[in-house]
Amino acid sequence: MVEYEARFSKPYYNKFGEKIYLDQMTMSELLERVKKNDIVLVPCGSVESHGLGQATGEDTIIGAYIAERVAFETGITVAPPIFYGSHPSHHYGMPGTIPIKKEAYIDYVTSVVKWLSHAGFKKIILFNSHGQEYVLPIVKDKAIIEEGVKALILVTSWWAWVRDILRQGTELKPGLVLETPFIHADELEASVLWYVAPKLVDPSKLKESDAEKMVGVIPDKWADKAGNVYGRPFGWYDISAFMEIHHYPKGSVGYPSKASREKGEVVVETAIQRIIEFIEWLHKTYPPGVVPQVWPNPGDFKY
Repeated sequence: MVEYEARFSKPYYNKFGEKIYLDQMTMSELLERVKKNDIVLVPCGSVESHGLGQATGEDTIIGAYIAERVAFETGITVAPPIFYGSHPSHHYGMPGTIPIKKEAYIDYVTSVVKWLSHAGFKKIILFNSHGQEYVLPIVKDKAIIEEGVKALILVTSWWAWVRDILRQGTELKPGLVLETPFIHADELEASVLWYVAPKLVDPSKLKESDAEKMVGVIPDKWADKAGNVYGRPFGWYDISAFMEIHHYPKGSVGYPSKASREKGEVVVETAIQRIIEFIEWLHKTYPPGVVPQVWPNPGDFKY
């Protein structure tokens, strides 16, 4: 008999000795979980080109890692990641990028939310780790208004918890500085992946992946970059950007050669601690089974 433990067959446990992932639970374990904690994180990632030295599943890997770490400490559940994602137009056509039509993606995630609620998870957090934060809020309203879901639905991205330290020039700790703005498959993303999944980064390819030249349709004065960390008039997803296949054929929009595991560690650990603080507040404020009414009553709408 071959003793082989497949990728998805290894159970993961929190510090209380309980399973983290929903798909690894039996029905009896699931029913017990929602009695104790009905918060679930749904990592929403992508399969997407991230340059010559970074894994195509980078976004999903990062989101799932942070979600796992939060669940380990708090006892919440992590749903199986949604691996394929919605993509802005400028990502289309890159090798390894698999975009899902937005309408299909929204309906898919809405169904996930609906039936998570049916299973007893009444605080559902869509935990984005890919450039699709502009479509996920639609799921929230579609689930409540069109599908009749009675749950608190929240949408956030991992970088939203650390925007204050993601600006170019930020000293993460003495002598450790982010040299470039957060964009895509760049210094920041490579650093974060390097920290959470060091075996899925090829450091020897990072320099080769550097962009030859950074270009933009609208000057930075008015246009934000990934994560919208600068609060400029146009969010990064509000503008038709230059196609990567034309201007960034190596897949990196930025300079991953400036990445380091140490930079990734500061960013990730800060995000985890801040998210844990919020989850603990949410669990205390709205205990299992207690949900603020964020849905309409029958007869509220007078069409």
